[in-house]
Amino acid sequence: MSDLFVLQTPLAELVLRAVVLYFFLLLVMRLIGRREFGQLSPFDLILLLLISESVAEALTAGEKSLLGGLVSASTLLILSVLISIGQYKSPWIRKIFTPDSLKVIEDGKIIEKSLRREMMTHDDLIERLRARGIAGVEEVRVAYIESDGDISALTCRETDRRQVAAAEEEKKTE
Repeated sequence: MSDLFVLQTPLAELVLRAVVLYFFLLLVMRLIGRREFGQLSPFDLILLLLISESVAEALTAGEKSLLGGLVSASTLLILSVLISIGQYKSPWIRKIFTPDSLKVIEDGKIIEKSLRREMMTHDDLIERLRARGIAGVEEVRVAYIESDGDISALTCRETDRRQVAAAEEEKKTE
């Protein structure tokens, strides 16, 4: 019980390990693409659990004390908060950590280059559109993969309704 709050690993080493692993995992998540974030399949969940288990020992350097775990967890939480603040205040930091949205459909045509970049198949895209209540690509005026991996789409009908509403509003002001 007396070893519960006694560190066997230097405090600075625990903090450094947490910082290095945090940025390593952030880089890996950025490289695998946004598509993976928008949907979590059983395979993805298992992969996420295995990754967390594989870095656990590296994160704490075999530290068995409660304090060691608290230091590592606190470092990760503080990094997360600092990055959130940085993204809020700096477009440069936001660009590093949050990718821009990526256009995948324009005027009912799939942009193949964008799908290749995100390693997304036509079937994946169509499935995600169906989940939004869109029957086919030809209905889509424009669609984007957002930074969180979600798909946002404006159908031709939505675009037409907005144009009609804008035209009616313009007539009222004349």
